[in-house]
Amino acid sequence: MRRETHIALDIIFERLPSQVPAGASAVRIPATSSVKNHADASGRTLLGFEIRVYGAAPTYQRYTAVCANCEKREGKRKGTPSMIDFHAPQDVIEPKDGKIRVDFNFCCYPNCRQESGYL
Repeated sequence: MRRETHIALDIIFERLPSQVPAGASAVRIPATSSVKNHADASGRTLLGFEIRVYGAAPTYQRYTAVCANCEKREGKRKGTPSMIDFHAPQDVIEPKDGKIRVDFNFCCYPNCRQESGYL
């Protein structure tokens, strides 16, 4: 997968494998550089959302930051880059047509890492 590839993940509360807390009405995503604003979520129950990236066998190392080359390239455009860049007008995503769509892309090439295999 290329870093330019945008991924859309649709979340439907009723289809999640575990029960959603009562009153949860939206999802809070991490405020990355492409998330435009912080939403006021006072008094609301929100589900937190995160994506964890792990390397291939045999290390299964967790990656929390982009590699040095991608940091240099991405940093020119938007400050300190994170491993995943979420795309949204604000950090709280409300349901639309019964689902919550989370858009994101990876900010590091899969073959940037020195270990064998893919991200």
